[in-house]
Amino acid sequence: MDYIKILREDHELSELLCVICDVEIFPEFVTPEDEGGHLAYSISGQTFAREGSGSQYILLEDGSVGYWGSEGQGGRIADSLGDFFELMINCPYWMEYIWEGAYQDEESLREFAEEVYEEHREETLEDEIDLLESQRELGERLGIEVKEDLVAILMKFYHSAKREPRFIQTYTEDDGSQHSISSLFEEEENEDGII
Repeated sequence: MDYIKILREDHELSELLCVICDVEIFPEFVTPEDEGGHLAYSISGQTFAREGSGSQYILLEDGSVGYWGSEGQGGRIADSLGDFFELMINCPYWMEYIWEGAYQDEESLREFAEEVYEEHREETLEDEIDLLESQRELGERLGIEVKEDLVAILMKFYHSAKREPRFIQTYTEDDGSQHSISSLFEEEENEDGII
């Protein structure tokens, strides 16, 4: 299914995606942000959407989806556009689901995901929006199932962010020094020394 084409042609659906998931689809592909020539990517691609913050979603040449964050975050977030839209629709404001500690076991992740989702549901109710109803409408019109249990979707997201080859973003300073970002999940050891 050509999700991008559908959303470009259906402005009402595209607006709903923007309101519920903070994903604005561009009318055409554009060159990813390069921060004045300072930023380079390990896998080339074209930007197809952005968040309200200016952060960008990039369709990479290998078919996966990368993320360039305006606050210095970045990495691969999905292995396909289907996985990307499944994540966006099931986990609106997906950045809230990034806490590596929750991904250590299935039950911890399930509890964490339920807490995050409930917070978003309450926030949207304050704006008189039924989050689940809106998700179901998006899902139905894009052929994506809205799931109650988010563990499988979040694990797919986690593995996509961690898999090789990494989607690496390298920023080169004026003095030639470089800083790279390759995952939204920080590389740190837990108590057992396992990354």
